[in-house]
Amino acid sequence: MNHQSHMSAPPPQNGIATWDPNMAAENAVVDEAGVKWIDGKDLPIEGRVFDDVEHYFDRLPANVSTNVNAGVRGMKHHTAGMQFRFRTDSKTLRFKWTPWNASRLAMGHMPSTGVSGIDIYRWDAGSGRWLHEKCFRMPDEAKGEFAFDLPWSHGGPCLVYLPLYNGIRSFLLGIDAEATVEPLPPRASGVEKPVVFYGTSITQGACASRPGMAFVNIVGRNLDVPVVNLGFAGCGWMELEMSDHLARIDASCYVIDCLWNMGSTSVGNLPGRFVEENYEPFIRNLRAKRPGVPIVMAGQCDVRGGAPTAQERFVKELHGRLVAEGWRGLVFLPGAGMFADDSEGTVDGCHPNDYGMVSLAKAYGAAVAEALAAGRTLHPHVPIRATGRDMAEG
Repeated sequence: MNHQSHMSAPPPQNGIATWDPNMAAENAVVDEAGVKWIDGKDLPIEGRVFDDVEHYFDRLPANVSTNVNAGVRGMKHHTAGMQFRFRTDSKTLRFKWTPWNASRLAMGHMPSTGVSGIDIYRWDAGSGRWLHEKCFRMPDEAKGEFAFDLPWSHGGPCLVYLPLYNGIRSFLLGIDAEATVEPLPPRASGVEKPVVFYGTSITQGACASRPGMAFVNIVGRNLDVPVVNLGFAGCGWMELEMSDHLARIDASCYVIDCLWNMGSTSVGNLPGRFVEENYEPFIRNLRAKRPGVPIVMAGQCDVRGGAPTAQERFVKELHGRLVAEGWRGLVFLPGAGMFADDSEGTVDGCHPNDYGMVSLAKAYGAAVAEALAAGRTLHPHVPIRATGRDMAEG
C-alpha cells in the first residue's frame, strides 16, 4: 500500500473551528410539543477529526486498509472521546440517540453507562471547572432511538460525552423552541489543536463507569485541552499505516500508549506486533510527517506495581536513542506511578475502574503538560490554536 495516499484526503468541514450556527438553525425541526430538535451533525463537536468516513461519527477514515487489523476497522465506529461542547439558554435539554449496536449495550466487566451511555457536564463558574450533571444509558429493552429529558434551568455551557464502546447512528438535541445553541469560546489554556491518544482498551476507556471518567476525557477537562481518542481494545498494534492516519491530524501533542497490546521478541509472543519491530518505524514516520509536534511515549501501566516489562524497557531505550539523535519534545512516561500503590484501581487486574482512571489521568496529564510546554519552547511563535480548517489536514 502507498502510505502517502492518506495525506491527500480532504479535511473535515464540520468541527468547532468551522461550525456554522446558521446551518444548525436552518436544519432544526420544531415538533408539536414546541421542542426544537437539532441534528448532532449540526452541533459543535470535538474528537471527530476525519470527514472522509463511512459514517459521520466514525473515528477513522473509510480507507483504513487490511494493513490495519480488523479490530480497529470495526471499532472505528465507536465514539470514544467524541463530545459536543456548546452553550444554550434552553431551560430543558432533551436527548435522542440511536446506538450503533443496540444488542451490546454493556460488557461483563463494564456497565452500559460507560459502554453505551452519554454523559453530561455543566460548567460551574464559581469553582471554575466542569461538574458532572447526569449520565443517561439506553434501557436494555430499547431497540432504537430513546429520549431523555434533563432540566437545564441554570443554562450556560454544556459538555456531552458520547459512548466509549458503542457508536452513534443518529443523535438529536432538543431545546426550547425559542432557545439557541452556540459553540463555546476558545479555551483559556490557549490550546485548540487536539492532544491525540493512540492505544489500547484502557486508552479507549475500559472500564470507566461512564464516558466522562475515561482518563483521556479527564485529562481533557483537567488541562482544558481538546482530545482525540484513538484507543482500540486489544488492537493497538502500531501498524505503519496507523502512523499515517495519526499524522493527518494537526495535533498539539501525540500520546502513544500501545504496550498492553504489543509483544516482545525477547518473550516470543504476539508475532506481527513485536514492539521491537513496529514501534521505531511508527514513531519515525509520525515525526517525519509532523516534525516538531511533541510526543509522549507511555510505558506499560501495572496496577500491581510490577517491574517494567520487556516492552517498556525497549521503549525507554528507544526514547534515549532518539533524544541522543537530537529529537526534542519527546517525553517518556514510565509505567511506575501511573496507579496508586494500594492496588484498588482495577476491575480485573488490568483495566482501571474510576479510581484507577483518576490516577492514570494525573500521570498522563503531567506528561502531556510537559510535552505541551516543550512544544511551546521549541516553537514560541507557532500558535497551538486550530485554524479555520479544523483539526485534520490534507
